[in-house]
Order: sequence, then C-alpha cells, then structure tokens
Amino acid sequence: MLKNKYILLLCYVFAFIVSGCASKVDFAPLEKQYKFNPPTDTSLANYINSQKKPNLTGIKALSDGIDAFIARLAMIDSAQKSIDLQYYIYRNDETGKILTLFLYNAAERGVRVRILLDDLTTANHDDGLLAVANHPNISIRLFNPSYERQYRGLAFLSDFGRMNHRMHNKSLTIDNLVTIAGGRNIGGEYFSANENVEFGDLDVLAVGEAVDEVSNQFDTYWNSEQVQSIQQLADANELNSDLEMLKVKAAEFEATLTQGEYVKRLENSSLIERLKNKTLDWYWGKAHVVFDPPNKLEQGREDGILLDDLAFFFNQTQHKLLIVSPYFVPGDEATNGLISAVKEGKQITIVTNSLAATDVLAVHAGYQQYRQKLVEGGVKIYEVRGDATEKKSSWKGSSKTSLHAKTFVIDEEIIFVGSFNFDPRSALINTEMGLVIENAQFAQDILNGIAITADEKAYELSIDEGDLVWLDNLNDKVIYAEPGAGFWRKFMADFLSLLPIESQL
Repeated sequence: MLKNKYILLLCYVFAFIVSGCASKVDFAPLEKQYKFNPPTDTSLANYINSQKKPNLTGIKALSDGIDAFIARLAMIDSAQKSIDLQYYIYRNDETGKILTLFLYNAAERGVRVRILLDDLTTANHDDGLLAVANHPNISIRLFNPSYERQYRGLAFLSDFGRMNHRMHNKSLTIDNLVTIAGGRNIGGEYFSANENVEFGDLDVLAVGEAVDEVSNQFDTYWNSEQVQSIQQLADANELNSDLEMLKVKAAEFEATLTQGEYVKRLENSSLIERLKNKTLDWYWGKAHVVFDPPNKLEQGREDGILLDDLAFFFNQTQHKLLIVSPYFVPGDEATNGLISAVKEGKQITIVTNSLAATDVLAVHAGYQQYRQKLVEGGVKIYEVRGDATEKKSSWKGSSKTSLHAKTFVIDEEIIFVGSFNFDPRSALINTEMGLVIENAQFAQDILNGIAITADEKAYELSIDEGDLVWLDNLNDKVIYAEPGAGFWRKFMADFLSLLPIESQL
C-alpha cells in the first residue's frame, strides 16, 4: 500500500511537466460473462442451506490475519462451479503463491475462475499472469490498465487523468454461495505473514442474501469498458505460454508447502476445526452491498457513487458514530459536519493511525491539519500505536503494526465493512465497495473489542493549554509530541502538508 500511494502522489505532483495526452486504444469487445446460479447439491451448498435464514445475511467477522487467509483457502478448496476474485493488490509473495496454487487446483477440478485485478500493481508480472490465464478454466482481466506495458511510469504520467482512477474493491466469491469482502488485499502483511509490518484489518465472511449482490457487483466490473484481458494487453509473442510447465511449477511449489513456517501456523488455526465441524457462529441480519460504478469519473453517468450511500448511512446517526479508517482526511466540510453532530449531542469517535503507525506519510500530513479542530470540537480521536505487539496467531511479533480496517458503526445497530477509506481518494477517485449490515450484537461486539483494547493499542488525543497532546492511558502518561515518530518522519509529514495534494490523498 505504501508504494502504491506514493506512486499516485508523485505522479500527481509531476504530471504537469508532461504535455500531450495518450490516445485511447481500441480493443475488440470481450465476451460477456455472468455469475452462475448457486449449486444445490454440493457439501458447501448443503451446509449453507442448513444455516440460511430467509431474506437475511449471515456474517462471520475475520479480524485475525491467519483466520482470514484460512477462510479464503477453505472456500476455494470447496468450490465446485465458480470463483470470482477481485482485488486492488495481489502480491507475488508466499500468500499470493499459495492462493494462486489453490485457484489453479480449483481450475483443474473444472471450476470457472475469474480473476479481476487493478492494473497498478501488476507491473513486471505479465508473464506470470499470461501463464495462469493460459489455463482453459481461468480468465484474468485488468481494471483501467496501462496500454504501455514496459514503460508504465511514463504512460501513467502521459495518461494521468485516466490512470489515476483505480479499482480498490476487494471480494472473493465462491459458487455464488459465500463471499469475503472487506479491507484486505492479497499479501503477507494482510495475513500475518510479514515480519516487518502487520496490518490490523477486518473482513467479513458472508452467506445468504448479500452474496448474490456481491456477484452482481463483480459482473458489473467484469463486463465493463474499463477492463481488458491480459491477452489483449501483453505482447503477442508471449501468448503461447506453456501450460505443461505451469503444471510442473504448481506441483513443485505444492510439494514444498509443508516445509514453511507460515503454513505450520496456518495449520494451527482454530478456524480450521470450526470449519470442519461446521460450528461457526453467525450474526444474522439484513445486509446489502454498496459500490461505486466502474465508470465513476465519467461525466453523465447514470449510477450514483458509494459516497452517496455512506452520506445516507451517516445521516441515520441518532446517538453514536464510530469511524475506523487507516487514512482519515475529512476535509473542511466533513470536519464541520462531525463537530456539528457533537454539538447536537451525538458521540463521534474516530480511530486512525498515528504518525508512527501509518504507512503513508502524505495521508497523515493531510489528516494532521484537521485533528486539533476536531478534538477541540468534542470529537474523540484515538491514534493506533506503531510499536510491535505479540499476536496470539503469530510465533513472532511484527516489527511494526498498522491499522488497515475500514469500518463504521452507527448507534450500535448498523455496521459498514469494506474498502472505503475516509479520504478524498476513496470518496471521489478510486472505486470502492462494502457491506452495510444491520445487527446490534455484531455492532456491540465491534465496539466492545475496541473499548477493551483501546488503551493498549492506541493513544487518546486531548487538548492541554491549547496544544494537542497524546494520552498514554496504559502507562498513565501525557505525551507532547508525535509518539514513536522520529525527527525525519515528523519533518516529512510537515513538509508534505505544505503541498497542494489533498485531493489525491
């Protein structure tokens, strides 16, 4: 995430030095493809149908990185008809390779696999994508791709208006029966496999009514004008990738899996037994999917955007609003709106990253211009600590922790979980998606979890004689400067705050 955010910001700052505009490349229309009807006679279908409640959605929260990865692998392993995967980032690290192996094995079983990726992070991976897409049951399409596959940095600058628009949506749907949506991309830092940094994140595993809506969302993107297949984009000389070699590499990788420490940690996940014994606990309630249209930036589009849905969502608040967002840049209008809500007697709480915890300094630079005004206006703000913590799911603690979850809770009754950050980029530039869930117990459990760990994992912001201070309630200390952040980190955040880049954050 760090590298990708800075690519976009640097391109914005320097785009003005590049003149001219890239011409649109015409591609032959891709075949329209749509969701399958869910099967009724598979073990997964039998289990889900035995749990389903009419017109409701069942939700299982996935806050632990190991469990979140195990859930994905178990779902893919149970697929019989279709797998639809949609992500902003899909790293070629250990977690990415394991997931790809499971997708390949599903395709070998005859499952149709559709992979939809944002093109920003696929640089230098065309060979691998082509090899995987050469399987007759696997299709790979890229959102808003670079037409120049080799000199992509220059292509980004010359076609900045188009390529600045990225697909940030995240979902994985199996047989149109079960789906995972939320904040995680595919990469070690999202699944407790990276020793340098670990993101505190949240996905939901969902069954029931909302699953079909996620599938409709996927089809909308898959069949949109904003996507092209990897075969259309890559060098024609590379199209005949060797499927037999792919099979050999898959077999070789699978043979080494049991030797890795991370796989041993996966095997120790308590979720495995609960999946085998079919003893998962579900929150049941009404839920619906909200998402941006793939042509979000086009003038004259007929569809509304996710921000409209969230504005309606926030306006329902009668008593309490919790906003958890790793990147929080509210702008003047939202800042004033949150303060006005406090004056009306509502309790507004923000949880975001501290300077030490954030992975994008420029976003923190945008945020720090609003936080003192918010605190003075009665908004409660907690900043997540950046220091390492020992995690129950890990044998080793990460050297840095960082919040990555995006969830909002209103009145202890309604929850949003998805990909949307509370910043201008999510609101107006990138496409986003999420689930709005009505379940008071789920909402209360999220709030209780934050309350129980708040002192251990975050600083509370306050005002002392007109200055912003950080309350370390765990150690009963008051800190008068950005806790845990060194001089250069503070300097860079202050410097970046001077640049006119807030609209791109």
